[in-house]
Amino acid sequence: MDAPRDLLRTNVAVAAGTAVSRVTGLARIVVFGMVIGQTAVADAYDGANNSPNSIYELLMGGVFSAALVPVFTRLFHDDDDEAQRAVVATALVSLAALTAVAVACAPLIFRLFSLNPAAGIDVVAYRNLGTMLARVFLLQIFFYGLTALATAALNARRKFVAAAWAPVAANVVIVVLLALIPLSIDGRPGLDTIADNSTVRWLLGGGATLGIATTAVIVLAVARASGASFGLRADFRHPAVRRLARLSLWTFGYVLTNQVALVVVRNLAEPGSGGPDAYTKAFTFFQLPHALLAASITTTFAPDLARAAASADRQAFVGRLSLGVRLITLLTLPAASLFFVTSRPMIGALLQHGNFTAEAAHNTARALMGFSVGLVGFSVYLFVLRGFYAREDTRTPFVINCFENVVNVVLAIILVDRHGVLGLGLAFGIAYLVSAIVALVVIERRHPEFASLALMRSLCPMLAATAPASLAAWAIGRALGDTEGLGAVARTAASYAVGVVVYVGFLRLLRVRETTALADRLRGLNAGR
Repeated sequence: MDAPRDLLRTNVAVAAGTAVSRVTGLARIVVFGMVIGQTAVADAYDGANNSPNSIYELLMGGVFSAALVPVFTRLFHDDDDEAQRAVVATALVSLAALTAVAVACAPLIFRLFSLNPAAGIDVVAYRNLGTMLARVFLLQIFFYGLTALATAALNARRKFVAAAWAPVAANVVIVVLLALIPLSIDGRPGLDTIADNSTVRWLLGGGATLGIATTAVIVLAVARASGASFGLRADFRHPAVRRLARLSLWTFGYVLTNQVALVVVRNLAEPGSGGPDAYTKAFTFFQLPHALLAASITTTFAPDLARAAASADRQAFVGRLSLGVRLITLLTLPAASLFFVTSRPMIGALLQHGNFTAEAAHNTARALMGFSVGLVGFSVYLFVLRGFYAREDTRTPFVINCFENVVNVVLAIILVDRHGVLGLGLAFGIAYLVSAIVALVVIERRHPEFASLALMRSLCPMLAATAPASLAAWAIGRALGDTEGLGAVARTAASYAVGVVVYVGFLRLLRVRETTALADRLRGLNAGR
């Protein structure tokens, strides 16, 4: 099988797994909204759920996601099993220790996400519930790390499918346990009622942690079957471990700036008001097209970038990087515009049920509108950073990321008073859009043959095709008008259908070559079946 067709098959499999994972994740959000609503309880849950994510990302996640794939790719290429075992064992021991410390520090960790509570809520009850949930959620740190280790080992072997599909099981577990909550409590869950009901607390916290553990077990089993070794004989002095630690120093700073910005933004949203829940749910929707359309490209291109960098093949490196940026833009640009013009009916159709009110849907939709401005920038930014990581350069992403977070925080402070969560989403979107351009310029300075201006000019026809598509989608949505129930479903579906058809039509009319290349590859995939 030729390499392009093999790559396309893998992309399709990863995209399919990611799609099912995101759909089941969407079901999880819908069920949570129906059961809990957009209340102080939802904010406490989100804050507690952010705790393991933040601690893991701060101390381990950046190491695993950025540095592990290039390191594992090199070790696998060199057939150095001993070094792979040393890296894995040392990471597992470190994860276990980190998890234990984090659980012990749960009250302090949750306090960071509730420094600016909303007026009118019982702050003590809010923090007590958040701390209870955080103690259970923080156990997820170990399982996040185990999943990342197994995924990196699989990626180094060019096996991507298991990691894309495994989260489906986690979402199913969480949805089932959330659906049991109404059977265990009367009326809408509140801070006091949940604090006094251990069954509901365990369904909320234990369900999420059990789901993450399920994902870890599945990916670990596949990694072991592929030949990866997961022992517990740590060796902190092994050269491979030291090399990974060296690469991770700047990555630690990268993640630290992200977490500082996250804490600031979540507190600007006033925990307990429903603002953090609106921001979190909008961000989850925002990530959907990124995960479905861009993440599979980023994941499958990363080993190729690492190989090209390792073999000093500058043309292959630049060619793959340029192709990735163009494909990601081609796919995410219409998604961003459609999110912007259909956010209210889409959120109404999906979330406005049960305890999730019209006001909550409106608030979430406003945040999503702001986020959508930065969808292309966000996806391109994360992909371009993989180019730096492939060359084992973690310092440059740190510097660019500091810039991105400063822009995000400054804009958030400026915009939140007048625009609320819309301003917070807009600050995020603008920051990533600007930072993506900065990252492309820096890449060109390192690789003059990259030609970032020529690349940006090649994206103009895609932008030109997006304008009429957005206008058509907006016109259809305005004609239908409904923002909830079946009417909102019809309005959203019609807007998306018309927008996509118009976008594809103008791409063909403007002869955007990436469209032709993608169509040729799809025909080649079908012919090879």
